[in-house]
Amino acid sequence: MKIILMIILGLLVNEVLAQPKILTREEATKENFKADDLPVSYSEESITGSMQDVMKLFDAALAKVLPENLNPGVGVEMQVFVNASGKIDYLIFNVEHSPKYDNDSLNQVIKKAFTASAVTWEMTVKPSKPVRFMGFRYFGKFIVKREVRKTDSSVVTIEDALVFVDTLKIKRIFFNQLDLNSLPEVIYRFPNLEELYLSNNGLEMVQIDFTKLPRLKQLHIQNNVLTNDGLVLSKNSTLEVLNIRENKFTNIPDAARNCKKLASLWLGGNSLSALSNRSFKKLKQIRDLNFYKSELAVLPKGIKKMKNLEVLDLYYNQFEKLPNSLTKLKNITHLAISHNQITTLPPKMNRLKKVHTFYAHHNRLSALPESISKMNKINILDLGFNWFTNFPAELASLQDLKELDISSNNFSAFPEKLLEIKKLDKLYLQGNPFVGKDMDIKYEHQLGVLKKNNVEVFY
Repeated sequence: MKIILMIILGLLVNEVLAQPKILTREEATKENFKADDLPVSYSEESITGSMQDVMKLFDAALAKVLPENLNPGVGVEMQVFVNASGKIDYLIFNVEHSPKYDNDSLNQVIKKAFTASAVTWEMTVKPSKPVRFMGFRYFGKFIVKREVRKTDSSVVTIEDALVFVDTLKIKRIFFNQLDLNSLPEVIYRFPNLEELYLSNNGLEMVQIDFTKLPRLKQLHIQNNVLTNDGLVLSKNSTLEVLNIRENKFTNIPDAARNCKKLASLWLGGNSLSALSNRSFKKLKQIRDLNFYKSELAVLPKGIKKMKNLEVLDLYYNQFEKLPNSLTKLKNITHLAISHNQITTLPPKMNRLKKVHTFYAHHNRLSALPESISKMNKINILDLGFNWFTNFPAELASLQDLKELDISSNNFSAFPEKLLEIKKLDKLYLQGNPFVGKDMDIKYEHQLGVLKKNNVEVFY
């Protein structure tokens, strides 16, 4: 009987000893916890599949106790010691948070969550030896240090705005990162205001009466939660820049059409699912249009209505092709279509006679239309990270080309044709199959020609 009791007691002791030890950084310091003093040696592990496996545990544990929209958010730094059986031996964590939260309470909540999850958790693929991981997770609204440009002609807090005496002097208001849920009426105390910054707040509605702000030229409302119905601007002839990036717009808001002199419209970071041909009506005056990361797969043909457009940013979308109507934008000087899945360009690219900067890297281009040889104003051309195997002969005809990037394509040999580009200053070749250790020897002649022509080559 004694023997049986001893066996049971031994099993219970082993089970207790096998329990993961969860400590805050402060507790670990008090206990003089040191990895080098542990009975088992844990090797360092970089971010691999195993690391991802471990982080899933923390994501699930933290999600149970920390709301996704936590404001301000908290960051949790972790150090995890996993044994050869794939189970956790030790977990040391530290919480980075706002003074708004009680440190002890937050630590205890997270510690309980980790303890409950770590007891039953084990890695999907067991490690060959004990390993140690480092990780970090952030939950909720990211805490960003507030940055403002305080000048003699600006106010940066609502408190200052309320007591400011010489209101005619103020030209800029910086109300960014103030956790605003509504537009402060105090802005109307400053009739000479030219620039209004309201970024990184929680604004759902912005309604501005330009009769009270007759000189307002720039309105920056990025990183809020505005929808198309949430932006109302009275008719005006002063606003030139409207920055509404990173909101919840699905289309170009009607408010933009009330701004007769609007030159720059920045909509990047919105999911523009309702964009259509009609979206571009009454926007002929706009010269700078930003659709960066707007989840677009098709660019409506109606964009051709923006006759005065000079800068078009289509970075990070899902385009496979661009509409032929794009080539009717004859005033474009900067065209950015990088980070898409574009396989071909419109056949009549030569219509874009004024383009001098063209970014098309990170696409799936393997050839260029013959007409591109007549885009004689191109000064900078980036075709890196595409699918070219043959050098586009059309580029040799570009009379003003000074900077060319064809890095990370599939050129098996040095493209001899590029030696014909007369005004080239910079050339990027790295990441192609022909670039190797023997590059200087194998292509000594070609590199010599480029050097003689004062071309800076990166390979």
